[in-house]
Amino acid sequence: MQKTKYFMYLNAIISSFAVIVAHTITNPVQLGVSTTKLSFYLLLCIILGIIFSYGVPLFFMQSGANVLSYRERYTTRIFFLKRIHKVIIPFIIWSVLGFFFLYGKEGFQLTIKNFGTAFLTGNIVGPYWFFYNIIGFYLCVPFISLIIKYGSTNIIKYTILILIIVNTGIPIINILFNTQSSFGTSVPFVGPYAQYFIAGWYLNNVNVTRKNRLRTYLLAIVMLLFEITATIYFSFFVKRIPMLNYPDGIVKTFYDIAMFPSFCVMCALFLFLKQLEPKLNSEVVQKFLKRVAELTFGIYLIHPFIVVWLLNPFNQIFIHLPLLVKMFFDPLFVYCLSGLIAMIVRKIGFLHWIVP
Repeated sequence: MQKTKYFMYLNAIISSFAVIVAHTITNPVQLGVSTTKLSFYLLLCIILGIIFSYGVPLFFMQSGANVLSYRERYTTRIFFLKRIHKVIIPFIIWSVLGFFFLYGKEGFQLTIKNFGTAFLTGNIVGPYWFFYNIIGFYLCVPFISLIIKYGSTNIIKYTILILIIVNTGIPIINILFNTQSSFGTSVPFVGPYAQYFIAGWYLNNVNVTRKNRLRTYLLAIVMLLFEITATIYFSFFVKRIPMLNYPDGIVKTFYDIAMFPSFCVMCALFLFLKQLEPKLNSEVVQKFLKRVAELTFGIYLIHPFIVVWLLNPFNQIFIHLPLLVKMFFDPLFVYCLSGLIAMIVRKIGFLHWIVP
């Protein structure tokens, strides 16, 4: 029987909170902050956006760590049944709810054709984009798990290296040469975030020496500073580069979670959380982590509705509140209320399965 790792619960909690932060206070346009000139609040939005970008990548790493060894616990059929029950069905149901209460709120016609188009293109609930990636990963798990089960450590490292080269190296070359390389589509079964899933399994199951951990932490600090510096520099101090243009004027390329700098930071954070495991041995702490972590998937599903129906109108009413107050209050409000709703829904027997 697989031993419970409580750092995974902590990982889920901080990941879900980071997602809420990213969707509430890191968008300067949404906060009414001008992006044409560098200011304190714009700088704060950029830095918070970079620091809290770890939400989904850490979730991807946790998913890889949990499911790539599924063959040791159950069959492939049971694996898919579990994913359908825990992920795909809630995703479809909440997408339908989003179609009526979010998509419809924007004035779009509520027709079956519009639902199909919006659902397939991921335009119903913006934050649900990660479902399309995670479902694609689940479809690939049966053969990736064979690499994990029968491949050597070097083969697994090689797989991660190939994914990093394709997903981060080639895009950088494309930017430097202002072109689109054909190499990016030449490697089968590669998605922009695939390296996170396998790296999550590797870091969870392989003992990383103290020296290598310190090297990883140092590299992560350097990469984080690079992300912040490069973003500010290319957004405000250089002439626009065609492949780096963004509507709001902020260059997000250097802290894109698919890129190498972010990958380094996420791996370091995952390792750091793993090293906390021995300190999470209190029964009270373990019970708390488990109970809160059980709500995190529900928080992810519910929070877009809270943002649109409650937070945005609230901010419109109290438009003169200091931005620092909003930046402190907004994510806490959305996180706590989403968690409370998730907890209530989970206690209602016939609704429990829509928030697993």
